[in-house]
Amino acid sequence: MPLTVRELSAEDFTLWDGLLATSPQRCIFAQRWWMEIVTRGGVQLLGCFDTDRLVAGLPLWPCATFGVRRLRQPPLTPYWGPILRPIPGKYATRVSTEMEILRAFAAALTPWQDSMLAFHPSLDNWLPFHWSGYQQTTRYTYRIEALAENLPVGKGLHRSVRNALNRAANNQLTIKEMVDPMVIAEMSRLSMARQELQSSLEIRAFWSELSQAATQRNCLLNAVAMDPQGEVHAGYAIVWDDRYAYDLYGGGDPRYRDSGGGTLALQHLLEAAAQVAPGFDFEGSMTESIGRFFRQFGGELTSFLAVSRAASRRINTARSLQSWWQNRLHHEGKSNCAPLPAKEAQAQTPTAT
Repeated sequence: MPLTVRELSAEDFTLWDGLLATSPQRCIFAQRWWMEIVTRGGVQLLGCFDTDRLVAGLPLWPCATFGVRRLRQPPLTPYWGPILRPIPGKYATRVSTEMEILRAFAAALTPWQDSMLAFHPSLDNWLPFHWSGYQQTTRYTYRIEALAENLPVGKGLHRSVRNALNRAANNQLTIKEMVDPMVIAEMSRLSMARQELQSSLEIRAFWSELSQAATQRNCLLNAVAMDPQGEVHAGYAIVWDDRYAYDLYGGGDPRYRDSGGGTLALQHLLEAAAQVAPGFDFEGSMTESIGRFFRQFGGELTSFLAVSRAASRRINTARSLQSWWQNRLHHEGKSNCAPLPAKEAQAQTPTAT
């Protein structure tokens, strides 16, 4: 079928919303309000059309690092695109149609020499991107399907979870919901500092706005574990859509690492999530200890694809320099990646394929 790829205008946004309502790749991270906040208004939406019908979409976030134009995956956005309508027909027909759509998107991204896309777990076909020179990395998350039925509670809890909850009880820890969002950000910062990792200044810059927007849409809950003196031991925030709740953001104070607070807060949020979403996504981790922690709550390993392309030595050098530059900017309190000016971003976006 003849396909056309172009950037969506404001008049097309209802088409995007209609696509997202039925797509197997639909998730909260592809909703327009979410994308506007996490990209600071820099998101662009590509649409793949069969005549006048929008059959697929692809969000883009153009920015620049060291003068290199890039397409990045936004913070707190584990999955993004491509997003396809359900494809009817027999298997061979479905796969052929999917190939054509993905090939059209891969061709549309040709002007971008440095790009990265994290596919939704439901999309496991990246062949047209492979044919266009992209590389693929398999990443992992942990999920609990049919959460209300499969969430371990009571004697069904993993022994280490029961022990941690007992420690939390002995320490007289209690749960407080819907605290100031920046308390959750601080828990994340402390947790990452313990692991000698950098906390994200980009996330902290928009976290309050994102929390407020999600709260207004009744799709966010945060909770902290506190002691009788009012000290916060750990805290997390979850968000949800019609299929999953997601362990979005948070951590714990290293001073209270063995208090059981982290387990208490996460178990509370899991039980709350079972009331609002069919499944739970821990948003995964490639870190061994974190994966082990998620498995203790019943999370099952689920793979998803990240495809990327760096087509020049200059870009690869820039990526190496970026790691060094992040450390410096982190200490200065600055962001390491700037959105492209509107004219430059527009110049990189294809109008037709």
